[in-house]
Amino acid sequence: MPDLVTHTAAAYFLSRSRRFEQVRALFYLGALLPDLLARPIYILFPKLFFFTVAIHTPAFMIIVTLLFSEFFPGKSRSAAATWLFAGIMLHFMLDFFQRHLLTGYYWLFPFSWRSFELPLFWPETPVRFIPLWIALIAATEAALFLRKRRLTATHADGSP
Repeated sequence: MPDLVTHTAAAYFLSRSRRFEQVRALFYLGALLPDLLARPIYILFPKLFFFTVAIHTPAFMIIVTLLFSEFFPGKSRSAAATWLFAGIMLHFMLDFFQRHLLTGYYWLFPFSWRSFELPLFWPETPVRFIPLWIALIAATEAALFLRKRRLTATHADGSP
């Protein structure tokens, strides 16, 4: 699995537009949720591996999304579900490209116990890029901060 920093970085760079301002937190949560739900159980109870595998599937995440969206008021419920599930699908897209020694992810669970991926990298490969992701996010935020500060200073002068 790509690590949580990689999933967060991918969500960060995809959600930089103004369109995401109101839903960015849901998109981030969705990008992390499959691992946040499945990994702790697997780490604490490794013998429950085949149960935790089912948690990290689109079918289970659809159920989680629908349940989570019930905590939102009626008008925003479908938007919350949509953006949370969009983050989850980003997570699954990144996971789809990793290779496994034994079993991978069961994308079609409960209809199939067949695992398939496009094996481009090993699970530990993205960990090497954590300093790069952090540096890119910091540089982007610094550039946005300086741009906003410059625009504020320009408008304070009375210039357009």
